[in-house]
Amino acid sequence: MIDYFISNGENTTTITLEGKLLSDSDLKAVSTEIEKLQNWNIVLDLKDLSHVNSSGIAFMVRILTRSRVNGGDTVISHVNTSLKKLFDITKMHEVFTIYETIEEARNHYNQ
Repeated sequence: MIDYFISNGENTTTITLEGKLLSDSDLKAVSTEIEKLQNWNIVLDLKDLSHVNSSGIAFMVRILTRSRVNGGDTVISHVNTSLKKLFDITKMHEVFTIYETIEEARNHYNQ
């Protein structure tokens, strides 16, 4: 089960994901909310995301693609140790810009 929080900042939208991201059914509610976004400079905060599988990886890539189509970008912050291993295996660090903190991720859009 996934919980999510979406907050709009000055020039970013932060999507915080918590729990386990393991199936497409986990993503229906958050996907609906993402469709409503106006600001496509997205920070995915994964601090409290404990598990991800291929559905979760595909979801993140869809957000990245959607943000770029809409003139923005998607960066990731707070990748925990277990997710770092998965991201290394799947080479997500080559697809996404990844930051240690939420502040660093938000500052990505101030450059």
